[in-house]
This record gives sequence, structure tokens and C-alpha cells, in this order.
Amino acid sequence: MKEDKPKKPRKYKSEAHRLREKEHQFGQPNGNKQCPPGIAVNQREFYRWCESTATLSELKEYEKDETKPAMRRNFVKAILNTVNSNDPELYFQMTNQTHGAPKQPIEVQSLPKVECEVFGKDE
Repeated sequence: MKEDKPKKPRKYKSEAHRLREKEHQFGQPNGNKQCPPGIAVNQREFYRWCESTATLSELKEYEKDETKPAMRRNFVKAILNTVNSNDPELYFQMTNQTHGAPKQPIEVQSLPKVECEVFGKDE
């Protein structure tokens, strides 16, 4: 098992800055709140429904329903636009936002060493 490197202590501008940041950390009374797990599960199920089981007529009906959340209706509208435009690239961009982009290989190039003479050669 790989050993974790010890973390360096963080440097702060001032003690007041450190205390202000600590006050807003997750778990503190004024800190960032946790997203309820039910909301995240519900959102994943909605994406799965849109991408896997919903028919075109169901998506159009969902988009027209004013009682549904606005952002979900906008998402369905974007899906319908990708279906109408026949542009797979737009669909891939949307799914990368909801599911994350797939791993992409990066080509590493080794460049030749550059020698630079500033004052000329030593004699």
C-alpha cells in the first residue's frame, strides 16, 4: 500500500482569515451544509429515466408540465434539442456534465534539451 505524504501546514494571510475559513468548513455551525442523499439519488434516477426509459412523447409532455421543476424541464428541453439537431457531440457534452467525461489518453512528448549560451563560451 502506498504511503501518504504528510501535508504541509497551510499558510494564512492572518489569524482572522484562518478563523473565518474554519468557521465555514463543513461540519461547523455556519459551514457548508450536506446535500441530503435523497436529493442526489432522485436526481440520478431522473437522468436515468431521461436517457434510458423515457419515450419521446413522455419527454415532450414533461417539458410542457409547468408543475415540474424549471431546471429539470430545461434539461429535458436540451435533450429534445439534441434529438432534433441530430448532433451527437452536443449529447456527449450533456452526458459528460451529468456522468463525468470518460478517461482520455494524453500523449507525452519528450523534447530535446535546449542549450543556451548567454555570455559566450568560457575560454
